[in-house]
Amino acid sequence: MTENTNAPEKEEPKLEELIEFPAKLTFKFIGNNNDAVEKIISAFFADKLTIACDISAGRKSRTGKYITFNVTTTVNDKEILYRIYKEGAELPHIQHVL
Repeated sequence: MTENTNAPEKEEPKLEELIEFPAKLTFKFIGNNNDAVEKIISAFFADKLTIACDISAGRKSRTGKYITFNVTTTVNDKEILYRIYKEGAELPHIQHVL
């Protein structure tokens, strides 16, 4: 039996179809375990994005080298969402944004 190569590919849903904006979302910022990380995240949301957020410390890694911060905020559009992931991951002491 041969595969039908003329079958249309299934399209992935677009972001706008998955999330209705404005949306209250929680992000995980994983960073180096030091006192500056929470201040850096707070300044990023307040000064650069100018949106309010709630930040709470999460778990430390098994070795104690990294810490997770949970950041909850209201995202008004997909551009801000993308900026949080892209620019957030570029912040000093931040390893990943999930």
